[in-house]
Amino acid sequence: MIFATYNIHYGVGADGKYDVPRIADAIADADVMCLQEVTRGFPDNNYADHTAEIGKRLNRYYRFHGPMEADASTVAADGTITSRRRSFGNAIVSRWPILWSRGVMLPKTRMADRFDLQRGYIEAVIAAPSGPLRIYCTHLSHVGAEQRLPQVEALMKAVQVAPDIGATWDGTASETFMFQEPSLPVPVSAIVAGDFNFTPKHTEYPLATAQLKDAWRAAGNSEEEVDSFPREGRIDHVFVTPDLAAKVKRAWIGYGIVASDHWPVFVEFDL
Repeated sequence: MIFATYNIHYGVGADGKYDVPRIADAIADADVMCLQEVTRGFPDNNYADHTAEIGKRLNRYYRFHGPMEADASTVAADGTITSRRRSFGNAIVSRWPILWSRGVMLPKTRMADRFDLQRGYIEAVIAAPSGPLRIYCTHLSHVGAEQRLPQVEALMKAVQVAPDIGATWDGTASETFMFQEPSLPVPVSAIVAGDFNFTPKHTEYPLATAQLKDAWRAAGNSEEEVDSFPREGRIDHVFVTPDLAAKVKRAWIGYGIVASDHWPVFVEFDL
């Protein structure tokens, strides 16, 4: 299985060009991908739905969650309202069905002197051929550790307690309910990926690696002169539960891909 995480910079490349199809093409070989800075319903790009565009181009299953959400409605000359919402967030795109998912908000403290956004993550279970696989896709605050530390703590706790919380429904409903499907799995194996806005040198990194393994290091890679965001260091990560760390075959960064201001990070697993 090839996994990718990619901050797509709302469809705008390092060359300033808006081109969502080339983003899809850049990561087309990945079986499962976590995307950040994905938008839906913004008037600037004609209300485009990036997740749907990428999912349809690659013929994949997809799930979007936009923690930052606001109005994008329009009113015609005759007074007719077209109700629209615009949102900014994360997406999971998968070659295999996404059995269940939930979008979750992360902690946020208002900072009147600086710009920040509501952050969140998608928790999902994918029907991989090797068995169900738990995926978390997130994008933490760019502001600093004061915002990110509570977010890392909340995310790590969610990964840990997921088996106790369960899926988006439990058990089997009675015959009078609208569906009688059995409850879905919450597997032990999990991948937690995204733009974390911290490098291995930051104080947030040990909070993640106390519970999870860094796939980049599990692949035996060096930290010397490594960037996933130019001049900012390795801030896009793929963390995995310990059972998956031993199954990491290799990890690499898609240097030279100009479809975003970040470079995609790829991990190959032997599942």
